[in-house]
Amino acid sequence: MARPREFDTDEALNAAMLAFWERGYEATSTQDLLDAMGLSKGSLYKAFGDKHSLFLIALQNYLDHLYEKMKQSADAGSDPVQSMTGLMGVVENLCYKQEMANGCFAVNTVVELSQRDEQASQILKRHLVRVEKLLATLIKSGQERGVYRLDVSAEYLSEALFVYIFGMLAQSRGIASPSRTKRLTSFAMRFLRS
Repeated sequence: MARPREFDTDEALNAAMLAFWERGYEATSTQDLLDAMGLSKGSLYKAFGDKHSLFLIALQNYLDHLYEKMKQSADAGSDPVQSMTGLMGVVENLCYKQEMANGCFAVNTVVELSQRDEQASQILKRHLVRVEKLLATLIKSGQERGVYRLDVSAEYLSEALFVYIFGMLAQSRGIASPSRTKRLTSFAMRFLRS
C-alpha cells in the first residue's frame, strides 16, 4: 500500500513557481527547487515528475489562477465598462503589487522559453486565446450598449488590448509605478471608447 503524501501539494507547487519566477527556468536548479519546496528528490519526482514537468505544471497553475482572477473581476461588474475596469485592475495589481519585483511569470516565460520550448509555448498560446475571448466578449457587450467604439471589431480590439496588456506587464519588471500603471489603464479604457 502506498504511503500518503506528507506535504501539501499546492504549497509545494507554489514554492516551485516562486523559485522559477525569481530565477527563470534555466537558472533554477533541481536543488533550488528541493530547497524551496522542502522536498526530497524522490518526493519531487513522484509528485511532479522532472524539472520540466514541474515547470509546466507551475506555469499552467499560474495562468489558471490569473485567468480566474480576471474572469471574476470582469464578472463582478454591472456593465461592460465596470467589468473591463475590474479586469484591468487585476493587470494593475500584477504590475506593481507583487511579492517580488520580477515582472509577470507568463511574460518572463515568453521571453525565456517560447522559441525553444514547444510545450510551454502551447500553454501560453492557450492562455492568450482564452484571455482574448474574454476581452472580446466584454468589448462586444460594450459595443452593443453603445459604450465602446464600433469602427473596429471586438476581435481586433481584443487582440490590440491583449498586446497592450502584455506590454504593461513586460514593463512591470522594473519601471512600473502606481501612477504610470494607472495612466496606462486610463489610456486603454479611453482607446476602447474613442
